Amino acid sequence: MTFEITSNPLDKISSDAVLVFVFAGEDKKSFKPLAGFKYLDKILLGLLSKTAELEKFSGKRGENLLVYSSGKTLSPRVIILGLGKKSEFVGDDLRRAVGSFSRSMKKKLDSVSLTLPTNDEISEETIVIAQLVTEGLLLGGYDFSKYKSKDDKKGRVLEAVIISAKDDDRKEIIGGVERARLYSQATILARDLVNEQSAVATPSYLADLALSIAKKDPGRIKVKILNREDAEKQGMEAFLGVARGSDTPPKFIRLEYIPEKSNKKEKLAIVGKGITFDSGGINVKSGDHMSDMKMDMSGAAIVLSVFSVISKIKPDFPVLGLIAATPNLISGKSIVPGDVVRAMNGKTIEVLNTDAEGRVTMADSLSYAVKEKATKIIDFATLTGACMVALGEEIAGLFSNNRELADQIKKAALGAGENIWELPLEKNYKELNKSSVADIANIPNMRYGGAITAALFLQEFVGNTPWAHLDIAGPAFLTKGSDISEKGGTGYGVRTVLNLL
Repeated sequence: MTFEITSNPLDKISSDAVLVFVFAGEDKKSFKPLAGFKYLDKILLGLLSKTAELEKFSGKRGENLLVYSSGKTLSPRVIILGLGKKSEFVGDDLRRAVGSFSRSMKKKLDSVSLTLPTNDEISEETIVIAQLVTEGLLLGGYDFSKYKSKDDKKGRVLEAVIISAKDDDRKEIIGGVERARLYSQATILARDLVNEQSAVATPSYLADLALSIAKKDPGRIKVKILNREDAEKQGMEAFLGVARGSDTPPKFIRLEYIPEKSNKKEKLAIVGKGITFDSGGINVKSGDHMSDMKMDMSGAAIVLSVFSVISKIKPDFPVLGLIAATPNLISGKSIVPGDVVRAMNGKTIEVLNTDAEGRVTMADSLSYAVKEKATKIIDFATLTGACMVALGEEIAGLFSNNRELADQIKKAALGAGENIWELPLEKNYKELNKSSVADIANIPNMRYGGAITAALFLQEFVGNTPWAHLDIAGPAFLTKGSDISEKGGTGYGVRTVLNLL
């Protein structure tokens, strides 16, 4: 999608449609127009207001109404887009409303023009408003069509014209658009990786992608790929225990961003769960629970996508990206219930259920981060169905042993429009992970509190390092889609990390 910034009036721009915004009224029967609506409504002699009243348009978030301008503007259509109630409005409502518009207009429009809402209208800085609108257009317009015999691009919004009434705003708008492009590019890469079939997105495929990312900026990004023999030398028995059920070669991927100058002692490690397909192993999943399990590497997709743009974000501290990549499959070599494996930090794990494999592989990833002297660790994992039971499909669970880090993540997620909710690391629940034959079991001895006990399992491998775990089992992959994402991989977590960096 291309973006043009102009100072031309809204009625003097030739595009397939003009987009104007309104807030919903508090009584659900009226709406409150923003400046762009008022300007065009005056030129069109009240046509927008009259049509909206006739169609009982309320202005709820994402609701849109098409009005033909009858030749009185260069654009033949005006689309009125609702933002919801102003009293309930947050910045993400703008992103999601525009995303909903972009999704609904994929096959109908090639170009759109609009005036951004003003600072006074939505209480956000101009650079943020431009970013929100641009992300909505880019993310809402995404679909994964690689395997469709007909990829009909006709009718997608391919060009957007943003009007800048003030010369002072132009620099801010350009900055917001460029930041949105960067964030969306990374998010879309994550979506593509998650939506790709597991026969393609193998551990070797992810490793090759990591190598290609590093080649684009060899001065700032270093990569190291550990094969099975290398991982054995590192003592990654937990990771390799899961990997032994498959003939597909496992890969442990280590990315490192090195800043040009840094006076900070901080080193952040981002760990992503990298199960490229999860059959459940010997504790095999039922068919309906297995069909979407290509998405079990969503955490790995976050790591790779963040590193694909990290040189442009330019954090002033080192960042590690760690992925233990393998499928969890079934064979005569598979790990079985009752087997004991030793993690890289020396702790032994009794595997009581082979379908709780992600935490076992991550035991080695987290131990590796500690060995590399990370000062903070954040992990992303599609870890438990229990978290989805608690929080649904659109909210991730956050667990942390450090208040400052947890608050930083919450702030970053709020700006990204990625919902999280903090859950407790209840110390009394540690007893539930006890094993009679090893240091810890990979599943608890009761069915309840599964998201918490899984987080407590991971905590055993971070020591005293400030750490946060995000269970993204729900929002990483949607069954019905959302305002800014089609069904499938969402790229959830990428924009939160970029904000944090």
